Amino acid sequence: MKPLFLNVALLFSLAFSLCQSSAFALDVVFLTPQGPTLLRSWKPEELANLVRKGKNPGQALVIEESTQSLELNSRADIDLITFYGANSKVARIPRFMIWRDLVKLKWDAKNKSLSAHVTSTSRLLVPKQIFDVSDIQKIELAKHSQVYPGTELRIRTNPAASRGEKLFTQSCLACHSLPQTKGVQPRELTENNLNQFKIKHASLGIELDSRSVRGLLAYSEALASQKNDVPSKK
Repeated sequence: MKPLFLNVALLFSLAFSLCQSSAFALDVVFLTPQGPTLLRSWKPEELANLVRKGKNPGQALVIEESTQSLELNSRADIDLITFYGANSKVARIPRFMIWRDLVKLKWDAKNKSLSAHVTSTSRLLVPKQIFDVSDIQKIELAKHSQVYPGTELRIRTNPAASRGEKLFTQSCLACHSLPQTKGVQPRELTENNLNQFKIKHASLGIELDSRSVRGLLAYSEALASQKNDVPSKK
């Protein structure tokens, strides 16, 4: 008969092995007004199977595979994806950047790690190094207004304001929401600040034409107005 401490040791070893074999590579969560909801926990072997089947990990993993349990309306609301990597690295990427293959996910089966890399030199991705994340541990899917309260128009009767809202949430927030950069609020979208923006970002190849400036100004004014709307100028 084996000593008691050997039996305990064997049980502990078995439990540890089971825990290790079921360890998750990353969690995919959906951010709701009530808080984050776990959609799926991916194991390393499941991610490896995606690669072996020839699927695109960027789209299949984040959008299609992980959101099967969500209602269609909730899936349509997702327009912001946040990657949480090792060493507190965070990157928030508008969903359209992944759908257009501007940002791709890569699974390293050997090291059992997921990473996101910029594949385009689009002006929307400058500086692009802040969007590269290695050893991704969690992916958060959300509607941008959940992450940035006060940025969504309640009334959209002014096309210029709606255009400015889209530009702000897809371009400005893409860079200015990250820890490595200085934040920007819609109320800061004044004509004077936008002119300074043109000068500071010219060296990065980011340019705002007059139509974009009008849209951003209309968006800022609409958010500040009592009815969250700006009447169209005839």
